[in-house]
Amino acid sequence: MKPLDPRVLPHLAPARAPLAVVVGGSVLGATLLVGQALALAATVARLVADPRGDGWHVPAVLFVAALLGRAALATVVDVAAARAAALVGVRLRDVVLAAVLARRPDDGTAHPASAGTTGERGAGPGLGATGLLATRGVAAVEPYLTRYLPALVLAVVLPVVTLLAIASLDWLSGLIVVLTLPLLPVFAILIGMSTRERADRQWRVLGQLAGHFVDVVRGLPTLVVHRRARAQAPQIRAVTDRYRRANTDVLKLAFASSAALELIATISVALVAVAVGLRLAGGGLELETALAVLLLAPEAYWPLRRVGAEFHAAAEGTATFEAIHDLTEGDRHGGSPAGDVTLSGDIRIETLRVRRGQRDEPVLDGLTATVPRTGLTVVTGPSGCGKSTLLEALRGELDHSGTVRVGGTDLAGVDPDVWRRHVALVGQRPWLLDASVGANVRLGRPDADDAAVWAALRQVRLEEAVRALPGGLDAPLGEDGEGLSAGQRARLALARVVLADRPYVLLDEPTAHLDAATEEVLVEVVRDLARTRCVVAVAHRPALVAAADHRIALRGPVDVRPASPTAARAEARAA
Repeated sequence: MKPLDPRVLPHLAPARAPLAVVVGGSVLGATLLVGQALALAATVARLVADPRGDGWHVPAVLFVAALLGRAALATVVDVAAARAAALVGVRLRDVVLAAVLARRPDDGTAHPASAGTTGERGAGPGLGATGLLATRGVAAVEPYLTRYLPALVLAVVLPVVTLLAIASLDWLSGLIVVLTLPLLPVFAILIGMSTRERADRQWRVLGQLAGHFVDVVRGLPTLVVHRRARAQAPQIRAVTDRYRRANTDVLKLAFASSAALELIATISVALVAVAVGLRLAGGGLELETALAVLLLAPEAYWPLRRVGAEFHAAAEGTATFEAIHDLTEGDRHGGSPAGDVTLSGDIRIETLRVRRGQRDEPVLDGLTATVPRTGLTVVTGPSGCGKSTLLEALRGELDHSGTVRVGGTDLAGVDPDVWRRHVALVGQRPWLLDASVGANVRLGRPDADDAAVWAALRQVRLEEAVRALPGGLDAPLGEDGEGLSAGQRARLALARVVLADRPYVLLDEPTAHLDAATEEVLVEVVRDLARTRCVVAVAHRPALVAAADHRIALRGPVDVRPASPTAARAEARAA
């Protein structure tokens, strides 16, 4: 997407009024600038010709009036641009969040980070990329609107007005400006091509940094248990260093391009000054005309130089508009012909191969297995063998090779959102809202009535505990389920699954970090779910493994004691 692209216009709709003020103020300011230069030239020329006369008073007053008018207009334009940035920023955040929620019709059981980092097949952005887009990305729109857009308006208006004024005063100077002025846009375009490439690289690296940080925070409890937490520090430093280098490359190019544009503009103005000076010395040009041309000539090049400089400020904002456009267009046109299909049957996995992160070797390589339509299937294996990766691949969150079929339907030909409407996912640490108990359970089915919610709580053995809370279903929970024990949080997440009534349930170590009594209750609830659903659970604990109807045993890494820090980090990330 170019810095000035028709696709940007719909996103600017909420700020029509302040943007109109920006455009109008910039046009009027350009006119006042020409008047200011003419008034100043007349004042100086008349003072030189007759210091004791009063002919300079009127142009001097006009000069001061134009100067004050430009200052007032600059203030109005700045305020209007800031107002436009605020309005557009609010709308863009709403668009991002609405698009993500619309393309992830989740049951609320998955942690938001379950989508990974970014760019998986059909999955759209994950939490890291979405958070980056809604925060840093939207914030980058502010310099686009407050600095680049006013500069762009001036670049369109001021050179034309200035050129007409110069040509009316001295046709030769006007000809020099006409011949040299196109050099700035040409060089700006050439520089902009390189800037866009580096800005895109900077944005991608920043997205990797945000996504990796989210993955680390999400898996920190598991990393601590397996003593791999410190192994992530060098990886974060490496990703941060890549972003630092990408940012430095953009800054280097910005400084070099600004210097090049300044040099071209300076040489062009010098040509005008030499031509004017020679003719003024030879008596072929009046002092007032010469001064007016010399004052106006730099103003013909200055807006283009400013646009070239502000282009770098606009590059990240443009990337934001492009990312949001891709997100919304993907939602609008991303439906597949299989959008109304009902998926049912066994899950057949054939030669599944998944690579994630910077690992040289795939986490899963050539996995073939069958998950029956009903029953409890547990996935076992040592740490780092790809158990959680398998769940994410089954839900369609990771790019992979191989085939995953549900019944006779290849999921590669199905809209990912359609498949996710058939799947419920519960992570190791259930995601709970800072809201009431009922609101947390209804994430699985927002239109459910109280009777259905109580029935779901009863099935997970949580009804009595909720009735004992002040307010029952309306009892507020603190952030991350504050007020509930770890076992109650796990059962509340399972209540969402029950209420959502999805035919396929994916559980990532649902009994981890629980005492034996709570684990027994959770295993019984999972067994109840498995009687009518396909339940796939990652399991380390013997109780859940013993309750399984089927088992998929994954092999561990070739070297479970990696010798290098890089291998250790890769193993910990895949766990």
